[in-house]
Amino acid sequence: MVTKSEIDGIYDMEKVVEEWEWKRRGPNLEGEATVYCLNEDINLTLKAWKRRSYGFCLLYKSSKVVRRWDTSTPHTNPDGEVITDPHKHYWTERHEDAYAYSVDDVATNDVHQAFLDFLDECNIELRGTYQTGLENHD
Repeated sequence: MVTKSEIDGIYDMEKVVEEWEWKRRGPNLEGEATVYCLNEDINLTLKAWKRRSYGFCLLYKSSKVVRRWDTSTPHTNPDGEVITDPHKHYWTERHEDAYAYSVDDVATNDVHQAFLDFLDECNIELRGTYQTGLENHD
């Protein structure tokens, strides 16, 4: 079982992603990359999507949410609290990533700035290239 303490420790670690490339899927964008923890032998997965709304997810062991941010609302927490703003999901042992909280530290009007804000918030340094998915597109 993955504990909240273990996930919180990973969240706080210094991490890097070597490069990021958005890929076009019709009118949508998607991306995925490996994130490396600098002082631990732990690799994470970073996923992102842009459809009508957009979001980002940092995963441990392929499915355990370290942090997830999305603009799709509303979200209802297991205790019945309704979140009507863009929000971040976090890990708990009992409810996994079902709990979320409202945030205003990630851009909501620019997916590229939002992506960089999410990296910053998750202590991830982008060391290589960043391709927007708009290259070679009119």
